[in-house]
Amino acid sequence: MKLLCLGDSLTYGFDVRPDQSWTALVSAKSHIHIDNEGQCGDTTMGMVYRLHQFDLGRYDAFFIMGGSNDILLDGDLAEICQNIRNIVTTFKAQGKPVYLGIPPLTTMESAMYGWQNARDVEKHNDQLRQYRQWLLSYGKETGCHIIDFYEALFNTKRRTGRNLYADGVHPNAEGYAVLAREVLKVMGG
Repeated sequence: MKLLCLGDSLTYGFDVRPDQSWTALVSAKSHIHIDNEGQCGDTTMGMVYRLHQFDLGRYDAFFIMGGSNDILLDGDLAEICQNIRNIVTTFKAQGKPVYLGIPPLTTMESAMYGWQNARDVEKHNDQLRQYRQWLLSYGKETGCHIIDFYEALFNTKRRTGRNLYADGVHPNAEGYAVLAREVLKVMGG
């Protein structure tokens, strides 16, 4: 299967070696060939603009995950959701499976790395929780397959007590391995 992955630094695999990103791990452990179009710092509007760059007919399926940067920049949740709708509609028009990624929460550590102010961490996490609920509902409504990175990291951290973040926003190598397992669970190997 040839999969287009559109996203931001969480899709790209920021802060780990290229072979440790979840996309590389999934490709190495499955029959899935991934074109990783994660772009560090991208917003959902940027992803809408980038859609025209791809020959969508070349792909067997599509993955989209965005919104974390929008939320960290205090973007409007309604606009984020509309951008995701536009992307999903474009992908769905190809008549192929669409996988909708749900981004994880941030941690207080992110403020130490300058990703957000400490006073904004809880506000942004509340918005990420609201966004997750919308994505779950929208995915069900549109027949998208959900890949819930939020829940995967949260549950693994709760179960193991291990730190799965490099900087409070991006996973570390162990965290990206958790994301890869979640993708393989949903897509199959």
